[in-house]
Amino acid sequence: MRPLLEGLVGCYKLYLKRSEGQSSRNHTEEADEEEFADVRNMIKCWRMREHGQFEQKQPKARSALPKPLQTRGFSLGNELQSQTKGIWIWPVRHPRDERKCLLLLDTEGLGDVEKANEEHDIWLFVMAVLLSNILVYNTVGTLDHSGLEQLLYVKDMAQYVQARVGSCEDNPDNLDKYFPTLIICVRDLTLTLKLNGLPCTADDYMEHCFQIRKPETQRGREEANKSFNKERHLMCHYFKKRKCFMFPMPVNPEDLSKLENIPDRDLKPDFLKVANEFTSHIHQEVKYKNIDGVILTGQLFLQVAELYVAAQRSGDMVCIENTRVQVVQLANLQAVEDAKGLYQRKMECIEVHFPLKISQLHQHHEKCMDQALDLFYCHAVLDREHKHEKELVEHMKTTFLKLGTQNKQRSQETCRIRLKKLYCLVDETYQGFMQPGGFRKYQAMMKKIEEDYYKTTGLGDEMETMYKEFLEQKKESGNAILIVDKTLTSFQQQDLENKQKEKIMALQIKNMKAEQANQEKEISLLQNQYKKLQNTFSKHTQVIKTHTDENIQEIQQNHEKTMKNESKKKCIIS
Repeated sequence: MRPLLEGLVGCYKLYLKRSEGQSSRNHTEEADEEEFADVRNMIKCWRMREHGQFEQKQPKARSALPKPLQTRGFSLGNELQSQTKGIWIWPVRHPRDERKCLLLLDTEGLGDVEKANEEHDIWLFVMAVLLSNILVYNTVGTLDHSGLEQLLYVKDMAQYVQARVGSCEDNPDNLDKYFPTLIICVRDLTLTLKLNGLPCTADDYMEHCFQIRKPETQRGREEANKSFNKERHLMCHYFKKRKCFMFPMPVNPEDLSKLENIPDRDLKPDFLKVANEFTSHIHQEVKYKNIDGVILTGQLFLQVAELYVAAQRSGDMVCIENTRVQVVQLANLQAVEDAKGLYQRKMECIEVHFPLKISQLHQHHEKCMDQALDLFYCHAVLDREHKHEKELVEHMKTTFLKLGTQNKQRSQETCRIRLKKLYCLVDETYQGFMQPGGFRKYQAMMKKIEEDYYKTTGLGDEMETMYKEFLEQKKESGNAILIVDKTLTSFQQQDLENKQKEKIMALQIKNMKAEQANQEKEISLLQNQYKKLQNTFSKHTQVIKTHTDENIQEIQQNHEKTMKNESKKKCIIS
């Protein structure tokens, strides 16, 4: 509870000092540029490690992060000047799942009268909305019109953000699904929670403040009330999920300047009670930040933030669809390269054992492919058209075919060397066969060569093919010996030739069966790969469904259509 409580107290203190006096800093156009550079560099200060951990890196040409941010979270301060400039980020480990991190974003105060223009505040609001899953909005005392003033920036969102390329910029329906849950925190509450004389909850109070004015209250104030109702309608439309917490004073007024150093036990019990309810609600409701089903990891969050800042600095509208496409592209390209590298290294390790049986090579390939795909799925973002999956599979196919060719050549070379060595004795005694009875001796030696050859291990799958080639090459030599040998009748000679042909034919049939078995193995590999892709996509969509509010029906339909088309294509693994 302490990290979120400190963040809440930090917001409380910052808003307290702003209610007492605004920041004295002048915001010129150059200052705006510098502060959004601060946003970018602050974001770069935190790099996510695996399993949600973060690695701290200092931005170039910038001073180190403030010590309170490194150790205890956001600094509170006790002066009129704002300590937060731009947006500060504080990563904390999720209290209920140590594999995840919560990112707490603290923006500088909005509505500073000394800023050069209102656009600075609008962009801060836009950034906070687009980067957050839960937007915590603080106001003091009551939730009146002035308390909701900064939330009215929603009416300008369509001028700065578009959901799709070429979408109508003044249509709020295109943006509402990208808005976070809204939590309103009313601080320093001193009023009794009653509506029309009856007790009410904090949520009842909030909804009352969000209500539009009825027609009978609009006489003589039609234009003002029309504007009021439009603003309330927009807020309700954009922030469909909303909740309210009412916080009493955390300490006595004279102790507010020491608030950062006051331990939890010395805070007022009523404040701690609401704070506990607040943090419990956050932990229960927070989900993965996602864009159209693309869950943002720490690295992707950084890239998204940088793209948003780049759009602001260039004067362009933020396009959420373009951002998603670019982030998916960057993440998946890196995932593909990592998976390619893993597959390449694993497959190259087996080259020292060439030649291998094709079944052994297939088995090793399948194992390496599974490891590469697992790595890809671990780091890739949901790839709806399976473009990057296909690229990875195509690369593995090409690599496998290349290694298969090398294995085949090594097998042929090894078989030739072995047969040449076994045939050396025949070459040495060849002239001794050129006499009556020589052919039988020659046949006996060839039979011995065959037996020794097939007893040899590690010759690979080209064993049969190379032996057939060997027999074809030595056929003329055997015929020459057969002609010289006058002890055999013409019938015996014909019988021997027929047996030689039958042996070659048997080798051809054996090779055909082996090739058919390899094809069946390839089909099995494709079927296993198809099932793996289906199962993995199902897991991804289940994660999205469980941990985000994203509607995945469209994603599933697109995936099923793509996979149906893919199933009609030729096997892509050989």
